Amino acid sequence: MSGERVVSPSGWLLAADRTGSGPVYESECTSCLDASGPADDVDAPSVWSLRHAGRTGHTGYRRIVTDFQRAMEYR
Repeated sequence: MSGERVVSPSGWLLAADRTGSGPVYESECTSCLDASGPADDVDAPSVWSLRHAGRTGHTGYRRIVTDFQRAMEYR
């Protein structure tokens, strides 16, 4: 799905949900699977990753971004 809005043939619309929080960001080490934990601040997981790298020497990280959608009838 590339767009922010998708309409199905059955008349349902799927769109970004702007009523709650914004995206949630997290970083996960690909060596040991330790993770930063979710944060609203886009920079917090990066800071965690750099500190983790300094402590462990691990260099690979998965950046996880979660956003939200809502389905509704489209008329």
